[in-house]
Amino acid sequence: MHRKNILFLLSILFITSLACSFGFLDSFINRLPEEVGDVISDPGQIATLVLEEAETLSEQESNTGDNSTVPIDDLGYGLSELESFQFELVQSLDGVDQSGNPIILTVTNTQEVIKPMQIFHLTLRSETDVETSQYFEVFRFGNEVYLIDSDQNTGEIACTAFTEDLDAFNASEIDSGLSLIFSDLRIGEKVEEGVLVNDILTDHYLVVDLKMANSNLENANGEIWIAQNGGYIVRFAGIATGESVSVVDGVEGSGTIEWTFNLSEVNQISEITLPETCRLLTEGGINDIPVPENAMEVTKIGSMLSFLAPDEPAELAEFYRMEMVNAGYQLKEEIVYENFYAYTFEKAEETVTLILALGKESGSEATIILEEK
Repeated sequence: MHRKNILFLLSILFITSLACSFGFLDSFINRLPEEVGDVISDPGQIATLVLEEAETLSEQESNTGDNSTVPIDDLGYGLSELESFQFELVQSLDGVDQSGNPIILTVTNTQEVIKPMQIFHLTLRSETDVETSQYFEVFRFGNEVYLIDSDQNTGEIACTAFTEDLDAFNASEIDSGLSLIFSDLRIGEKVEEGVLVNDILTDHYLVVDLKMANSNLENANGEIWIAQNGGYIVRFAGIATGESVSVVDGVEGSGTIEWTFNLSEVNQISEITLPETCRLLTEGGINDIPVPENAMEVTKIGSMLSFLAPDEPAELAEFYRMEMVNAGYQLKEEIVYENFYAYTFEKAEETVTLILALGKESGSEATIILEEK
């Protein structure tokens, strides 16, 4: 259960492009309530916190005007004007861990985004020279979110789906997350102009110094290619020595640290396909449970559905007593106590439990759980 909670928490972070690196999650995690279980039970609260964090980190618009200068305090500069793109960010540590044992750790983050269609796809792979230690994959289609749990040995794929009534694509601009990893970038001389990189015309600069989150770097330097039209980063590569921490793996190490970022397919992506295993989750099951038209904050997580309604619990209870029967379910158990209603309905191989209670301020709160026999 602990691993699933961590997977869920990290995946929510990834959805808004806040997780790309060896170790900048600490500041966000410190903002969460002490009881992580409380947060996991309320994904809307997690997503709200993530969006609040994103809004403070990505407020600048990308109308560059003069491309001769690029703000080094916002490495996501310019991406808000792009309709679609994909990128790959690879970070590696080649050295020794905190116990002095040799280690080669590589974290690969790939993302693709179609903003007008509100589609987002992320994969995060962390591997050492011995094994793949972590793998996450997340799809988001508007408010529908799908978490992929893939067995790297057998290739089997499991999918968990949930729904969030949050307009994340407007609340915070999807960007590369580089500004959360690197800071205090010092751009040196221009090496060349008009260089074609990933089919994008760029200018090539040297990077003479920078800082990396949760790392102590020495002799840091690199190269950066910036789009002539738009001012966004197309490629960023560098190398340094020092110490770093991978929050994904909990690995601390020192040695040679390298990174390579590549942005491509700018305004060229027209489709992102959801795996068949996830597409099947959109059919039947919890999706067939009736929901009143005035339901608010509707959230689906796997086989659980929850929402708020302005109706009193008694009115909502009457709605479900009628609609569940119309949907072919039979009432098997009923518990009523003041403004609390609990029902168990059955149909074929399904058992549905409904819990209806008085809302915190007014109206009702509903939780519905579907189980297959």
